[in-house]
Amino acid sequence: MVATVLTGIGSFLPLVAGPDQPVQMMLGVTHGQHSLGSWLPEEDRAAGEQILSSAPMLQNQHIMGFGALNPEPAPGEYDWSSLDSRMDLIERTGGTPVLTLCCSPDWMKGGKAGSTDWNRLTDAPLPAHYADFAELAARVAERYPQVHYFQVWNELKGFWDTAGNTWDAEGFTEFYNQVYDAVKKVRPDAEIGGPYAVLTLFAMGNTGSAIAGPYGRVDERVLSFYRYWNTHKHGADFVAVDGSTRTWDQGLITSPGAASAFYTDATRWVCKLTGLPVWWAEFYPDAADNTDEARAAATLDAVARAAEGGASAMLLWQPQAEADLPYGALWTDPADGPICPTSLTKAWSWLVPRLRAGVVQIVRDVPQALLRFVDAGQTLTVNLSASAQLLHLDGVTESLPPFAVTLG
Repeated sequence: MVATVLTGIGSFLPLVAGPDQPVQMMLGVTHGQHSLGSWLPEEDRAAGEQILSSAPMLQNQHIMGFGALNPEPAPGEYDWSSLDSRMDLIERTGGTPVLTLCCSPDWMKGGKAGSTDWNRLTDAPLPAHYADFAELAARVAERYPQVHYFQVWNELKGFWDTAGNTWDAEGFTEFYNQVYDAVKKVRPDAEIGGPYAVLTLFAMGNTGSAIAGPYGRVDERVLSFYRYWNTHKHGADFVAVDGSTRTWDQGLITSPGAASAFYTDATRWVCKLTGLPVWWAEFYPDAADNTDEARAAATLDAVARAAEGGASAMLLWQPQAEADLPYGALWTDPADGPICPTSLTKAWSWLVPRLRAGVVQIVRDVPQALLRFVDAGQTLTVNLSASAQLLHLDGVTESLPPFAVTLG
């Protein structure tokens, strides 16, 4: 195999891949506040759009916040301008649109109608306004018939039960059910998922957790939340999860390669619980060091681990790199100069159509060190380690530099 180093560059049913089976999964991004905003030079926006256009990936947008203004500043008064602009971006770049039904206008959470306090973005609607948010969600679904996938809320924002020191499973599920019913009433074709909670890892405690490994133990409170939601939901077409390999109390407690098994184990647990396709709405694999190359390798390993567990979709949290978000991205931070591809970009673009078509096999030549995505004509090889690795393939031995991503 001759390899070239890439430098600078419908929901599926759950499927647990065997050693010789291809995997099938959709990849995409969630747009953040700074995704190709109008304040950027035209050449930067064009460069970012070219990267998004390189493969027909999922592109997710929240209906309020994260680049979208308040869609209903006062009851019955709508402002779709910013959301329309983001939907136009997704259409121009050939994306498959996804909408996250979060967050809520101020008047639904005790604020003043006609104003927006962005410091309260993550507050949940008051129970008396669950129906109002559900009506807004239905209006969104009607306005954007091109959107097939909808995620309900984001990371249980505002649904923490302080008195009980746990998540408000009953309150959130009531909220979710009202939104689900309202959207399905106007868009029976829509695929709706939730509850989009964070599978928080701890190094200590949670000795009885159903998801545990060298990466730590998942907080049993969030697993209990998923069990309650699964039992009491009115319906769901997929289940959304979120998680990092970094523990809450001690950070990363093993090697990145060992920690990435979290994505396999968590996916399988959620699949078994719900019988639904699993979407990683957000995923944050810690890298071995703070370099673009190491982040790309960790991201690709997480994708492989989730696919091996049977995941149906994975979304990068925002395609643009930022200094305070040390994870994989598809283009560089404009604050550092003109937008450029990252070490992940070409590999991601290569994987998107192949994983979606289900024509890729995952091979681990050296556990936690050498990973290959193989299709009929090419192989994407990833050195997951901080040291050079020897790859023996087709009678050829090749030395791969630390964190190299090669295609050949």
